[in-house]
Formats: sequence, C-alpha cells, structure tokens
Amino acid sequence: MSKEQRRPPTLSMPQWKRREEMILFALSKSVPWLAFINLSFAVIIIFRNQLFSHFDAGLSLHGNIFQTINIMMFLTMLMSAVMAGAAVIASKNRSAWLSHILDISLLLISLIWSFCCYIFVTFWALPIAYPLAIILMLTALAGLYFYPRGLLLSVFPLWITVLAANITLYSEIYVRFFVIWVLFTLILIYGRQILQRWFNENWERHQDNLLLITRLETIANQDPLTETANRRAMEVHLNMAINRNVPFSLIMLDVDYFKRYNDHYGHQAGDECLVKMAKILKAAVRTPEDVVARYGGEEFLLLLPDASAKEAELVAERIHKLLMQEAIPHLQSDVSDIVTVSMGIASSGDDKSVAELISAADSALYRAKSQGRNRWCG
Repeated sequence: MSKEQRRPPTLSMPQWKRREEMILFALSKSVPWLAFINLSFAVIIIFRNQLFSHFDAGLSLHGNIFQTINIMMFLTMLMSAVMAGAAVIASKNRSAWLSHILDISLLLISLIWSFCCYIFVTFWALPIAYPLAIILMLTALAGLYFYPRGLLLSVFPLWITVLAANITLYSEIYVRFFVIWVLFTLILIYGRQILQRWFNENWERHQDNLLLITRLETIANQDPLTETANRRAMEVHLNMAINRNVPFSLIMLDVDYFKRYNDHYGHQAGDECLVKMAKILKAAVRTPEDVVARYGGEEFLLLLPDASAKEAELVAERIHKLLMQEAIPHLQSDVSDIVTVSMGIASSGDDKSVAELISAADSALYRAKSQGRNRWCG
C-alpha cells in the first residue's frame, strides 16, 4: 500500500464566513494608514518652528495656546498608535472592548483635530486650517467608508467645526463658504456611496467564491461513485485526528473475491455493488462524525473517533449483519453465495503515525483473509 501522505491545499484567499470578519480585516489594513497620516500631521505641527522658521513668532499669543497645541499633538500621536494596535488585534481576536477602543480613539483624534482647526481658523486665520480639515475628512472617508460608525466619529466633529469656525470668524454664515461646505458634504456622501457599492460587490463576489470553493472541495474530497470520502479526504481526516491527539480506531475493509464478481456480473454490476456497500457502511457507523471512505477499488476505510478496539468490533459486527440482510448474490465466492467482506481493525496509541496505523489495519485485514475471509481481525 502507498505510504504517501498528502497535505490539504492551503488557500491564499481569506475565507470570511461573516461580513463582520471582512470589515475587521479591512480595518486592520486601513486604520494603520489613517494612524500614520494623523501621526505625520502631528509631527509637522510639533516641529513647525523647525520646518518653517519662526512660525510661532508670526502668530498672536493667547496664553499657553502653543503649549496646549503641542500637548494635543502628542496625545494625537499616542491615540494613533492605540487606534492602529486595536484595529490589528481586533482582526485576529474579535472582542467588543477592542472595537470600543477603536471607536473611542477615532472620536478623540477627531475632537483633537477639531479643537486645533478651530484655533487655527478663529485665533490665527491660518490658510492651512481648511485644507488640513478637508484632508483629514477625505482620508477618513477613504479608510473607513465600509465602517459607518467609525466614519461618523471621525468626520462629524471636523465637519461641524469647519462651519462653526467660519461663523465665529465672520460673526455670520458666509454664503459662499456655506455653498462650498454643502458641496463638500455632498462629495463626502456621494463618494461614500460609490465606495460602499464597491465594497458590497466585493463581498458578494467573495461569497460566490466561497460557494465555488465549497463545491470544488466536495468534488475533490468525495468519491463520485459511492459518494463517500475519497482517499485524499480520509488522509486529511486521519492527520487531523492524530494532531488532535484523541483516541480512534480504523476498520480497513475489502470485498471478498470482488474481481471474480466483476468478471462474472460485469463492471456495471460491480459499481452497483460498491454503491450498496457504501450505503451499508454508512448505516453501520455510530455517529455522523465517523468517516467512511473508499480507499481503493473495492477497499474501504472507516475512521471511528473516540472508539476503542471493542467498539470498532461492534461496528464490524453490524456491517456483517447488514450484509447478510442485503444478501447481494455472489455465486463466484469461495466463502458464501452472497457478497461478504474481510476487515482489519487498528487503534491509535503509542504515538503511531498515520502510515503506521494504516499499515496495522492492512496487516489485520491480511490476517482476516488468511484465516478464510468473511471475518474481522484486530
């Protein structure tokens, strides 16, 4: 018998079962980028006097406002790191408190920028204030369009602040600015709808891919004739059972004188016999967790999790009784006038490998044949 052990194929495509899993994965990729942008702007503002000579000297002083701005920027850097960490961890460990940390970080960073932009507009009338706010809102849109709660927490404080700062600066609603503010609001809304439509289409395509993968796996893991697991699938189950370190038993089963059956009744009748045999084996096992596989031409292998050798013998006895009841004619058999099987039983233990267990079951099957067939040996 072949000693080759096949490994299940690894898929590079993530297999999200729920939409929330896809959102968390997307957050783990986009939030660190958002954090980097916030951190970069914070660094620029902290080192403004080094980047732009005597920047503060050209601004009117209002108490400790410069120190307050610096503290806010250091806090932004800290919250950016927390936000990025929470998003990455949440993608691997779905926890409500991690989502809360992410949301709180997004809100705090937005509030900090809102405060700073308000100061930039109302106290210093800096021309960079509006572009800064717009960039921050657009980056939040690009990174969080699929996460409505986080997007609202990031954009809404800045969106309100821009209008409030302009009203404070001019002591009224400046009509031209208000028109621009409304247009920008429509840009945000429409842009989010377009991006969300793209995200939804990708989710639907992903679901279609998962369905296709499931169908392909069924084809790859199922014997088309008997509709039992095939050899590849059985070896995967065996490796999983070994890795889980739980006791189990194997029954290797061979139809007695099956070549004679084929020669006498024809290959179509032989196929029908194997189909009936598969149904009998499925009826004889104990639970849905028991695996029935067609391991060779007329050879089947049964994996019985949490089964001792004695329990495996009870399954073998049920197989024998069901075969007697089915009474498939086999006039060319030397042991009976109906189809019979020989079975070999092996149990896990003593750190046996998959190959060693299959070899033990095969040896037990050989002994059953040597002793006259139509029986089982352990």
